[in-house]
Amino acid sequence: MAACVCNSASDCRVGTNGIVNRFKPVLKLLASIVIIMFFMLYAAPRLGQVSWFKPIADFIEERDINANVYFYTEVEEFSDANINLENTMAYPPSAKR
Repeated sequence: MAACVCNSASDCRVGTNGIVNRFKPVLKLLASIVIIMFFMLYAAPRLGQVSWFKPIADFIEERDINANVYFYTEVEEFSDANINLENTMAYPPSAKR
């Protein structure tokens, strides 16, 4: 459905601005999906081969850490860090009196 663009009462023509504006959000969504898929399927797997990132990837694989988990509660090192953080927040250090 085309939009009517009128400059005067006698001059009314059909324009394409309405159609273009209607599909802009859809095009932005599709572009975002393509960018995310590119990162997931191409860029991220190649990141594991970069020399500075390889030791981190090897560490994660050796310790069998589930890197997809947002908060690591089942890994001993992260559990200890969480306990220390919670204790620091509950009992903050104070100056000697």
